[in-house]
Amino acid sequence: MLTDLFSNILTTTSSNITVTQLFWILLTSLSLGFLVATIYKYHTQHTKEFVITLSLMPTLIAVIILLVNGNLGTSVAVAGAFSLIRFRSAAGSSKELLAVFLATAIGLATGMGYLLLALTFTLLLSLIIFLLEQSSFGKPNAKFRYMILTAPKGFDVDDFFQQNSHNLWNKMELVCIHYKKKTDVLVMEIILELNHQVSDQDILNLLLQEGVIDLVLHQQIPKKKRL
Repeated sequence: MLTDLFSNILTTTSSNITVTQLFWILLTSLSLGFLVATIYKYHTQHTKEFVITLSLMPTLIAVIILLVNGNLGTSVAVAGAFSLIRFRSAAGSSKELLAVFLATAIGLATGMGYLLLALTFTLLLSLIIFLLEQSSFGKPNAKFRYMILTAPKGFDVDDFFQQNSHNLWNKMELVCIHYKKKTDVLVMEIILELNHQVSDQDILNLLLQEGVIDLVLHQQIPKKKRL
């Protein structure tokens, strides 16, 4: 059974590929592309443009693999084209990169004729992604808050957070502090580990009473331009 996964429907070279073989390659690529796009959309803020691209990407890659099979010069040219596209594209989220890599793997497998292998690993990975989305695996700790605090220059951040540490939070980590000379204020990035039964409104009320100029409170650390 395991050897069947690596069975190849392309018994001849790509120049002699039959219409039936081409039909099954394109149909499998398109079907699995729609499956990957459907899994990606689950619990994800997405755009229609990216979903359509994800659906058609395996078919496009499969066609490219069929065209460059055995042609070294064409393969190098295609690799260069993909490099240009990559460096002119904005960096996506980790889940977007996962979906793109999965779509690429499908296109490579189907383009080389390994249809059963492509179907098997797509179904397996799709099931794993679905189960992980349903579970609490990787879910941020609900007790942590990421805060951007703007206060007057004389604001004693260490003294303030030490005085209230037993009431509202267990731990405070000052990530960075920045002094803006033009407005004469301090901008601080702080991570708090809250006590149980403490709400965000309690934090807001306390800080606003202390004369804080501006306050931004996140339930998780905002995404940076990195994985």
